[in-house]
Amino acid sequence: MDIEDIIQQGETKYVEFKSWIKVNKKELMNILTNEAVSFANTDGGIILVGVEDNGEITGCENYDEQNIIESIYDKTIPKLFTDIDIIKIANKDIIKITIQKSPEIVASSKGVVYKRLGKNTKPLYPSEYTSNSIKGFKGDYSAKIIERTTKDDIDFTEVERLKLKIQSRDKDSTLYQSDNLTF
Repeated sequence: MDIEDIIQQGETKYVEFKSWIKVNKKELMNILTNEAVSFANTDGGIILVGVEDNGEITGCENYDEQNIIESIYDKTIPKLFTDIDIIKIANKDIIKITIQKSPEIVASSKGVVYKRLGKNTKPLYPSEYTSNSIKGFKGDYSAKIIERTTKDDIDFTEVERLKLKIQSRDKDSTLYQSDNLTF
């Protein structure tokens, strides 16, 4: 599906439009950060800057792609990487910001967490975090205490693989020298 078809379909769970001409640029960077956080915490998506809510293409002028990438990166915890493409439609530049789904909860640097609900961005509260329960958790398992486990639950082949990775990546580390159970 090309970008014009996406715009014709309007905003969705995966697509957000933002005006370049109607807002203060500093405030726009905060808005883009919040939208990026919401996509990262849901299923990923794209932000099209230079497109009005009604789908009108107004375009962008005097923008700095690097500044946009760094602004989102600097204003998110953990740091969020985004991809930016510039797309020309009717002689106007549209900034397409692509955000991947994050394996862990992402917040703005102000500590606010958002999610995507249909075509809107809504707050995500701690009680809603999927990482609060181990079922379906995609974050760092080492940060969770898993009840009712024993050493029989450990895959020592994977422990060996991890130790080899550590050894190859960090020659100064002595962690890989630990016995498998201690490791």
